Amino acid sequence: MADAARGLGVMARLRLKGFGLSIDDFGTGWSSLAQLSQVPFTELKIDQGFVTGAHSQPRKRAVVEASLDLARKLDLKVVAEGVESVDDWQMLAELGCGIAQGALVSLPVPAANLPDVVAHWRRPGY
Repeated sequence: MADAARGLGVMARLRLKGFGLSIDDFGTGWSSLAQLSQVPFTELKIDQGFVTGAHSQPRKRAVVEASLDLARKLDLKVVAEGVESVDDWQMLAELGCGIAQGALVSLPVPAANLPDVVAHWRRPGY
């Protein structure tokens, strides 16, 4: 985003063509409220630094809750990054976060292995 005007123009054209835009690692570095208010994002990814351990750390949980509330108000999808425990997974579900990413779900896999990973998650009783 060294040339912000050019970057915004490219992102606006992508949105007009139907592409979604995700703000990654929300709450850290370049992923700020200013960007969120200026760029036509469709998805917010909550950084793993806030998600991992949030079930037992009130400050982290507060950031996750505030991020989810903000995303709802802006009509954005939300992805929680860094979900590594069932406790964090359950907390996110209770808070209404529908998409999780992290080691609990799956470590990165080659595209050819993805059908097997999805089939594993769709097994009854899992």
